[in-house]
Amino acid sequence: MITELDNGVFEQSFRRHVFVSEDGCEIACWSNGNTGAPALILLHGFALDHTIWAGVCADPELLRWCHLVVPDLRGHGESGHGKRAEAYTDGAAWAADVHAVITGLSLMAPTLVAWSFGGRSALDYVRRYSTAAISGIVFVAAAAQAHYESVGPDHDVLAALWSDQPDAVDAATTHFVTKVLEIAPGSQAEQAIRASVARSTPAERGWMRQRPLDYDALIDGLDLPVMWINGMRDQIVLASRTQAFCRAQPSARVSLYEGGGHAPFLAFPDRFARDLLGFLVDPPLSSRQTATA
Repeated sequence: MITELDNGVFEQSFRRHVFVSEDGCEIACWSNGNTGAPALILLHGFALDHTIWAGVCADPELLRWCHLVVPDLRGHGESGHGKRAEAYTDGAAWAADVHAVITGLSLMAPTLVAWSFGGRSALDYVRRYSTAAISGIVFVAAAAQAHYESVGPDHDVLAALWSDQPDAVDAATTHFVTKVLEIAPGSQAEQAIRASVARSTPAERGWMRQRPLDYDALIDGLDLPVMWINGMRDQIVLASRTQAFCRAQPSARVSLYEGGGHAPFLAFPDRFARDLLGFLVDPPLSSRQTATA
């Protein structure tokens, strides 16, 4: 299990930015690496923040060959926190947040790396702005398809994270951090991740989950290189979703992590970094490439 998470990497070497989204929500963002290289925008999961990517963002090869961009999604971390449901229930707002990061940093054709709940933001962006300004999407056990056969037994713990009962929220947080994310109980990493969870309120988390998972047709029509990464032991998004995704996107590259859970990049940051670099250097075939050949 993970015992340490070096969140200091962001304070030590990353530059912090704040961009204002369309509705006035401030989106905090961190960047580092080679600004002349392809950009990767890392979108974190539900009830967490940018610090979950600390291990990946410390990888020297990624910093050498990529421009790493790591935002906090709205309602998470240091980004703006809305006081009403309307701030979270419109996918167009989440799309505008990603757009604000891309335009704010003048990124040229970045690749979106969308983990878990972050998959919604990536697809919200595509729905509103198309794929024209991005190079590809790497889905990591992403909230993407309404394929309920691949919803794992630990998915129920997410609902308890927006309970109005503090004891239920606390118990769900413990399960989420130590079982789902496989962080060692009592460790420095558990304390750090629990702190990031506490930055969103149960009410905000409930509002975030009100949006339907209605991206299937959008995924069918994706015309750019895509990849699907899943932990074989994931109990939130079962690895069987890989087959469902590949039926929609037959040319998708697949990387399955034996021994990996819902956040395979935590246990295997080196392999994850190599997967990202491989995707950038040698992207899988897409209909976009076929059309321009």
